[in-house]
Amino acid sequence: MTALKKINLITGWTLFLLSTILYWRTMAPTVSLWDCGEFIACMAKMEVGHPPGAPFYLLLGRLFNLFAIDASYIAYTANLLSVFASAATVMFLYFSAEHILRRIFEQYTTSLKSYLIIVIAGSIGALAFAVSDTFWFSAVEAEVYALSVFFTALCFWLFLKWEDAYRQNGSGIKWIILIAYLTGLSVGVHLLNLLIIPVLILIVLLRKQTFTWKLLAQALLIGGGILGLLLFGVIQNGLWLAGKLEIMLVNGMGLPFNSGLLLFTLIIFGGLFFIVFKTRTKNDWQHLTAVVSLVFLIGYSSYAMIIIRADANTPINLNAPSDVFSLDSFLNREQYAQNPLIYGQYYNTQTGDLLYKDSYRRTDKQYEEYKKTDKYDYDDAGSGFFPRMHSSNSTHKYGYQQWAGANPNSTEKPSFVTNLRFFFIYQVNHMYIRYFMWNFSGRQNDEQGHGEMHKGNWITGIPFLDKRTEGSQLHSLSVNNPSRNTYFMLPLIIGLIGMFFLYRSGHKGKKYLAVISLLFLMTGPVIILYLNQTPFEPRERDYAFVGSFYAFALFIALGAFAIAHFIYEKSKSYLSTALGLTLITVAVPALMLSQNYNDHNRRGRDFALMQARSYLNSCDQNAILFTYGDNDTYPLWYVQEVEGFRTDIRVINYGLMGADWCVQQLEYAVNKTKGLDLSISQERYKTGDLDYALLLEQSDEYAPLQSVVQFIGSNKETSKLPMQNGMKVDFSPVNRFTLPYNDSDTLKWQCSKRVLYKNDIALLDILATNNWERPIYFTIGADPEIFLGLQKHLRYDGLVYKLMPYAQDQSSPIFMETDALYDIFMNKIDLGNGSDSYYDHYCRRTFDVIKYRQMSNLLAADLLENERQKDARSVIEKSLKELPIETAPDVSGNLPLIHLAYECGMEDEANHLANILLQRHLNNLLWYASLNRKEQQMTSSTFQQEIEKGQLVKMVLETINNPAMNDQLAFVYNKIGLEL
Repeated sequence: MTALKKINLITGWTLFLLSTILYWRTMAPTVSLWDCGEFIACMAKMEVGHPPGAPFYLLLGRLFNLFAIDASYIAYTANLLSVFASAATVMFLYFSAEHILRRIFEQYTTSLKSYLIIVIAGSIGALAFAVSDTFWFSAVEAEVYALSVFFTALCFWLFLKWEDAYRQNGSGIKWIILIAYLTGLSVGVHLLNLLIIPVLILIVLLRKQTFTWKLLAQALLIGGGILGLLLFGVIQNGLWLAGKLEIMLVNGMGLPFNSGLLLFTLIIFGGLFFIVFKTRTKNDWQHLTAVVSLVFLIGYSSYAMIIIRADANTPINLNAPSDVFSLDSFLNREQYAQNPLIYGQYYNTQTGDLLYKDSYRRTDKQYEEYKKTDKYDYDDAGSGFFPRMHSSNSTHKYGYQQWAGANPNSTEKPSFVTNLRFFFIYQVNHMYIRYFMWNFSGRQNDEQGHGEMHKGNWITGIPFLDKRTEGSQLHSLSVNNPSRNTYFMLPLIIGLIGMFFLYRSGHKGKKYLAVISLLFLMTGPVIILYLNQTPFEPRERDYAFVGSFYAFALFIALGAFAIAHFIYEKSKSYLSTALGLTLITVAVPALMLSQNYNDHNRRGRDFALMQARSYLNSCDQNAILFTYGDNDTYPLWYVQEVEGFRTDIRVINYGLMGADWCVQQLEYAVNKTKGLDLSISQERYKTGDLDYALLLEQSDEYAPLQSVVQFIGSNKETSKLPMQNGMKVDFSPVNRFTLPYNDSDTLKWQCSKRVLYKNDIALLDILATNNWERPIYFTIGADPEIFLGLQKHLRYDGLVYKLMPYAQDQSSPIFMETDALYDIFMNKIDLGNGSDSYYDHYCRRTFDVIKYRQMSNLLAADLLENERQKDARSVIEKSLKELPIETAPDVSGNLPLIHLAYECGMEDEANHLANILLQRHLNNLLWYASLNRKEQQMTSSTFQQEIEKGQLVKMVLETINNPAMNDQLAFVYNKIGLEL
C-alpha cells in the first residue's frame, strides 16, 4: 500500500470516527416521535410495520438490539444503527470526492503535499454534509433514512471503484455484482436508493466516451427503463404469476396456503441459477444479466421476513400480508392514495363511479374471489396532463388557492398555467428549494411553514437579503431561537464554485459534473415529480431529499479544491494554500457545526417515551384506548411491545380499524389483553361488505345500542335500505342510542353523523359488546369526529378522555372531576423536565395537541375556586417544570397560566414570565409595523391573532399589577397607532 493510499484510508476512517462521536453525543437516548416508535417495536420482536415495509432495516436493527443491556436500551441501540450508518455515509462521501479529484487532477498525486490538498478538500465536503440540517436530524433517531442514504453513498462509491477497475483491466464485474446485491438489500430499507440507477448507467456509458447530451439521454432512457422495471414490474405487480399459481395449487389441488408462492420462488431462483450455470463459460452480457438479477433478488429476499412474521400474527401486523395476495397489496402500498403523475384528475374534476378489480382473500381452507376497490372513474373532460392540483380535499383546495390563485369553488378545469404555477411555487420552491437552502444557506426557525413570513423559511444571515423574506425586524419565533441557523450562503457559494470549476476542467470535469448533477436531480427534483405533494403536509418532508444534499456536498468538496487550486496556482505556496483551506473549513463545516449543534442535540430528550407512559398511566387497568394519529400511537406501541409497560391496555388505532384485517385482529389476544368480543361476524366486516351504513333519524326514540348494532350487522332484507338506483345499503333507522350502566345510570346520546364507516360501526360494536366491562378511553388529541356524538360523556382524565355513563354538568364548560384529574396529573403524568433538552417544533406542537396547558390551567383554576391554593400551586409548578414558558413560549395557555400563578401566590415567577411574553408580544407588533403594505396584507391573519393575544396580555398585566410593564404595552400600542 502506497503512502497516499494510507493517508486516504486514515482520513476516511478518521472522518467516520469523528462523525460517530458527534452523532453518538447528540443521539436521542430513547424513542422519538413519528415512525421511530413503530420501527423500534417492529425490529425488537420482528413485527410487521406499515407498507411497503423495511425488512432489512428491521433485521439489521434487531442485530443491534442484541447488544441492549435490557429492554429499556433497545431504543438506544436502534438509534445507534442510524449513528453508524450516517458516519459511514460521511466516510464514503469523502472517498467519492477523493476519487473524483484524483481522477481529474492526477498531477496532485505526484507528491504528498499536493495530495493533501485533495484530502482536505474532500474532508471539507464530507464534514459539511455531516453537520447539515436534514442529514444530522436523521442521523440521531431510529428511522430508515439514515440507512437509505448510506446505501446510496456506498453504491455510488462502489461504481467509482468499478471505474478504476475497468480502467486498469477492462472488467470490474465483481463490483457490478456487489452493487446489484446491495441494491436488492436497499429495497428492504427504502426505495430511494433505486433512483441512483440512471447515474450508474451514465458512469458505464462514459467509460470510453466524453459527455454529450445524447449520452445523457441514453442513460436516462436505459436507467429509467431499468428503474421502471424494478419498481413497477418486480417490487410492485411482480407477484401476478405467484397469484395464478397460488389459486391453481390451493383452490384447485387443495395444497396448503402459500404453496403457489413457494413454487413461484423456486421457479424464479431455479431458473436464474440454471441460466447462470448454462452461460458460465460465455462470460457475456447474458451471463452478467443473469448473475446481476440473481444477486439482486437474493438481496430483495429480505421481504420473506414480512410474510413469515405476518403469518405468525404478531401484535403489530399492519395489513396482515400473510399470503401472496395481501403481500402484493402490501408491496403496492394500496392502503395509501395514489397521486396521478402523467395524466389524471384535477381537484374539481367530476367524480364518476368507483371502479373495482378482482382479487382474492383467504377463507378457512382456500381463497375466495371478491371485488376490491381500485379507483374512481374521473371525467376525461376535467382531467389533464401533468395534474399537480389533484386533491378534492377541502383543505387542499384552500392550499391551491393560496399558492396558485386557483378558485376552490370553480367547476371549470384550472388552466395549465395555474397548474404549473402551483408546481413551481409550491412543489418545487416551497417543498424542495426551501429545504435545499435550509441546508446550505440558513434556516429561519424550525416552525413548520405553510407560506407564512415568520415560519420555516430559508434565510442567509445577511440582513439586506433576508429583509424580503422575513422583514427588517425579526419575529419572536426567530429571536434567541436555537433553530435559527445562518450560514451566510457560504456552503451554497462554494458548491456552485465547484460546479463551475468542474465545467471548466476539461472533458473529465464535464463527465463528473454530469454524473453528480444527475445524482442531484434523481434524488431531488425527480422525487418532487413522483410525489406530487398536496398543500399542508402533516410534517416537513426534507428527509426525502437528503440524497440530493449528499450530491451537493460533493460539489462543496470540489469547490473547496477549486479555491485551493486557484491559490496554489497564483502563489505556488503550500502554506498559502493550507491557510486558504483552513479558512474554508472555518467558513463552512465549522460554521455549520456551531450553528446546528444546539438544535440538533437530542441528548436527554425523552419526551416521546414519557408521553407514551403518561397516556397509558392515565387509564385504568385493562382499559381499551383508542388512538388517532402517528404520535399518539407509535410511541405507545413502543412502550408496550419493547419495554412491556402497561400491556394490560388494548391500544387500537381508530384509522386502521377501517380495514377488515384490523377488525379481525381485534378478536386476538395481545400481550396481557384478551381479545375483544364483537357481535357482528367477521364475514360482514370483510372489505366490500359492511363498508358503511346510513344513519337515519326516523324516530326521536332511543334504542338499545346492542339492538342497533345487531340490526346494522344483520344480512336480512329488512335491514337493508333500498336506494333509487336499485342498490340496497345497510342502515339504522335511529341515531339515538342507550347503553345501560347500572340500575341508576344509563348512557344516552345522539350520533350526529349521517354515514357510519367500518371503523365507526366497529366502535359501536365494541361499546355494545363490552357493556362497561372494560373502561373505554380516547386519546385527547383525537379528531372529535371519532367520538360519534359522545363528547358530553367523555371525562377529562389527563391525556385521555374516559367514557362515562353520565354527562357533564350543564354549567361546566368541560367534563372533569377535580380529585380524579388532580391525582392523574400529579401522580400518573410525568413528562420529564422541559429544561433538560431542546424541544423542537414537533415536541412543542404535541404539547398543544395533548392540551397540556389547558389541562393544568383548568385544574389549577378549579382548585383555586375550591380554596385549595397549595394544590393549585403544585399543579402550576409541575406545569412550568414539564413545559417551561422559556422552552415553548408560543404554546397556547401560557398567559392564563401566569394569571393563575399570581393567584397562587407566585408573584415573582408571574412577573418574570409575564415580562417574557410581553416582550414577545411587543416584538411581534413592531415586526408587523416594520413590514410594507403588501407584506402586512399577507400577514394580516397573524397580526389579528397577535391583537387578540394583546387583550389577554392586558388582562394578565392588570392582574399582576405591574405599572412598568403596563407602560411598555401602552407605549408600543401608541407608537404603532393601535388602541389598547
